[in-house]
Amino acid sequence: MSAPPSNGLIRLLLLLLLGFGGLSGVLAGPVDCGDRPITFAYYKYGFFYYEQDGQGRGFDLDLIAELTARTGCTFTAQVMPRARVWADLENGQLDMSAAGVQTRERDRFAWFVPYFITKNYVLIRAPALRTVHSAADFLAQPALIFGVVRGFKHGEAQDQWLEQLRRNARIEESAGIDVLLEKLKRGRIDGLFAQPPVYQKIIADLDLAGEVVVQDWFGDDPGIRGNLILAKSRFSAADAQRWQVLVRQLRDDGTLKRIFAAHMPATEAEQLLNF
Repeated sequence: MSAPPSNGLIRLLLLLLLGFGGLSGVLAGPVDCGDRPITFAYYKYGFFYYEQDGQGRGFDLDLIAELTARTGCTFTAQVMPRARVWADLENGQLDMSAAGVQTRERDRFAWFVPYFITKNYVLIRAPALRTVHSAADFLAQPALIFGVVRGFKHGEAQDQWLEQLRRNARIEESAGIDVLLEKLKRGRIDGLFAQPPVYQKIIADLDLAGEVVVQDWFGDDPGIRGNLILAKSRFSAADAQRWQVLVRQLRDDGTLKRIFAAHMPATEAEQLLNF
């Protein structure tokens, strides 16, 4: 009869499982709240976070409320521009944020825990529709300007296309998507990327129906995962795995669907869950 594995071997096996994302909810265990509140940043982004009657609302606010209830952790939160969120996560001034896109560069300073998947569509001003029906059409017209949120990543194909515009000074950056849509309404830019949970909210708020048209310029794009972002300055790999297990539980028990459906139609909320 062989000897049981040593404690050192067990620890090694667990670390290997962590590296490959293979820990089960039982092995992951409860999250570690630490000895101080978790600093968290929202940013205004359609149904993800918005303000109504002076109160914050949205997917991410409801998500943090649920995580607080399930973990007992204390969060201290504030609203920030997106570019500052990334800077503070990198320099250790911020512990966590939401709705972030994972990239190799960002992997240096953050862990990513997916909680939805969606796709970027193009919102284009109605006057341009006579000549613009694709990314190539837009690129071919030097007078047209595209708007982006400072600090955003949109997916590999979209960002490569944007880089072509940037080289020709055809990009206008703003701190938030709401500012970009105001610029679109006023004709200062001609198009921008946005996701359904974002443009559905802001088009209604700004009364833009009829003034902008939604187009899909990257039809083969499978979409991008939106993530909780955990700063490596605060969280270890094991910590991140435990948060991932918790978020998957929220998906599997229907909590995420309930959160999404509280702000947008249930059929569309369902589509966000295929991450």
